Amino acid sequence: MLGRCVLLCALFVVQFVRGSPGDRLDEFNDCTDACEYMRKCPNSEVHFNSERNPFFEYDFTETPSLLSIFLFWDCISDCDYQCQHIITNLRIRNNDEIYQFHGKWPFFRIMGTQEFFSTLFSIGNFIPHYLAFKKLSERIRKLRSSNTKTDMVNSKTLINYLYVTIAGMLAWTASTVFHLRDLIITEKLDYFFAGMTVLTGFHAIFARMTYLHKFPRLGKIFTTMVLFIFSLHILRLYVDWSYTYNMRFNVFFGILQYILLLMLAFQNYTHIRNNKISLYYSTTSLVFKLCVTPVLLVLSTAMAMTLELFDFFSYDWQIDAHAIWHFCTIWPSFVLYDFFLTDFDTIAQAVL
Repeated sequence: MLGRCVLLCALFVVQFVRGSPGDRLDEFNDCTDACEYMRKCPNSEVHFNSERNPFFEYDFTETPSLLSIFLFWDCISDCDYQCQHIITNLRIRNNDEIYQFHGKWPFFRIMGTQEFFSTLFSIGNFIPHYLAFKKLSERIRKLRSSNTKTDMVNSKTLINYLYVTIAGMLAWTASTVFHLRDLIITEKLDYFFAGMTVLTGFHAIFARMTYLHKFPRLGKIFTTMVLFIFSLHILRLYVDWSYTYNMRFNVFFGILQYILLLMLAFQNYTHIRNNKISLYYSTTSLVFKLCVTPVLLVLSTAMAMTLELFDFFSYDWQIDAHAIWHFCTIWPSFVLYDFFLTDFDTIAQAVL
């Protein structure tokens, strides 16, 4: 959740940086024209042969049937893929800079996966949300089975965290599919669910800070407002897709989420300092778990943002800064859910 907020902030910044010049190169366009013509791609707009096009000398391969059937690699998209690597290898031989194509580095298909490491690390990010979902589900079941009014009320806080895990699982599933195969639909689902993680995180932390579970009517109004905002967000993108708007929306609520998490850390410190809670841990340990940990989470994810701002790519190793960023967001998710539960187990018993 935190990591995705940082990524969205980073993407908002890097939108002002130079785009992907690779697919605007004349030689790239000549290559794709030659490939589509020689392979007789259906729906191709290339219907002529040019003797001046040097890429007619290349032996373009057919699309592997499994990729065509299961991952929707058609003739035109496969020509685009092959030409990315043809042009990249030519530029490497000439000691020229490696360029991005369509906003992405020229990745090889590894086991059919378009971005192998980003896909692998997206799966890794799914794990903490799934484990937290199981743990929170069990805790909620036990609280509700007690049938006491206090436990029933307190369980609402954990239910809000459960929503965060569900949004996280959906988001990282969408991220896995998107990095597996970049299509318009997979890209949009990745963005939609990323926005959901930001809103559910904002919703859960705000509700926890303001003790909305103790005020059911206000809690329902706030939840309805958040759902309404998300619905309008999806409708806005459906009617008129805009990368700029989408980034600004997610950055706004992402920053709010960071601010709320820091405010919650300060709120917890105030409770501990004023001895308003029972100390199940030593005071030092409690301060670290409930006050320092949120600050470290924000700082560590902010540092990971530099991987997006200072992008790099290794053609030999087929890994880029984005994939490494995905790796760096796995640990914070484990820590965040541990913080939520520690906060609930200590502060909730005395204050909530």
